[in-house]
Amino acid sequence: MSENIIKKPFGLNVAIPQKTVQEIQKIAKQELEEITVNPFINYFEENDKVFSGKVADEIDKYRAQMYSVNQLMNKHQPRSTFNINI
Repeated sequence: MSENIIKKPFGLNVAIPQKTVQEIQKIAKQELEEITVNPFINYFEENDKVFSGKVADEIDKYRAQMYSVNQLMNKHQPRSTFNINI
């Protein structure tokens, strides 16, 4: 009696066609590749300047420009001095 219970189909024992299984595997593989790999690849491509050190060079260039502009702007302003007359 117990052997019949084990061999008896239970629930929705429906055979899924092989073509459907292959399509599901194909779609799942594409979606997982797109989800897991593409964001990382895009991140590294978009932020390539950071990893190659070009950002530091650009920051130094802008810092030098800012210093030069500030020097030119402050050139015509009188410098404040301490007048110490005793």
